Amino acid sequence: MPSPSESYLLDFHARLAGVTSRWFGHAPVQRDGETAPSTYALLEAVVPHDARPLAVLDLACGDGYLLELLARRKQPGLSLLGLDMSEHELAAARGRLNGAATLFQGRAQSLPFGDASVDVVLSHLALMLMDDVEAVLAELRRVLKPGGRVSIVVGGDLVPGNALEVFAGLMKSAATVAPTRLGDPKVRSSDGLRELFAEGFVDVTVRSLSVQGDGPPQEVWESLLTTYDADRLPPAAQASIKAAFLQAVEPLRRSDGSVPLQWGMRQLTAFRMP
Repeated sequence: MPSPSESYLLDFHARLAGVTSRWFGHAPVQRDGETAPSTYALLEAVVPHDARPLAVLDLACGDGYLLELLARRKQPGLSLLGLDMSEHELAAARGRLNGAATLFQGRAQSLPFGDASVDVVLSHLALMLMDDVEAVLAELRRVLKPGGRVSIVVGGDLVPGNALEVFAGLMKSAATVAPTRLGDPKVRSSDGLRELFAEGFVDVTVRSLSVQGDGPPQEVWESLLTTYDADRLPPAAQASIKAAFLQAVEPLRRSDGSVPLQWGMRQLTAFRMP
């Protein structure tokens, strides 16, 4: 039986399957002063380029965008696995991947894989949403081979001075619905992440990311409307916040008509203790 938060997430992704890759699949990301094509590309780069057999699991794979990046390598020995609890996301993934990965419907707290069977676990914007994150990490330790690696992208701190800060302020003042309580608060801070991965993992690194979602005000609004808290607002509240948002970001509008939007995120990478 799904928990209340899982029921909400299942409903959200039934209505909006593929929304995560829609907004972040082509959004440039800065890390340590360098720019990568997307947060998905940062995770794809974690997987070694060599001919030895490698089993790679995308945990909460959504519509399969990250798995498709890996499949495009045509890398001998690369075995791709994807797991998601949303059948609607998995249906989109099947259409995208055309058999290039083996997909499973299930929960991260009970993975359908053998002990020490996976070389790399990747996860994009999902761990911070999961119930009982300690159980998830126990499963990662179980299925990863000794020395295997895990890399995840999760939400980070609010970047000041852009449309997301404006939106966050309007959402706070609306207060028409309690914020969606999803996941464990520890996943939302660097120290909390290090604490969670202290058991059974070594060489834990947490790096700050800044993801660029700039665009015309209406398009930026549409991306913000698909955040979980905004999605739960009644239609009248959404309309009211939209009007206030479009007015408030006018001073940020550039000569090309776009407004700046930056998402703060984090990338954690660690190795299963040998």
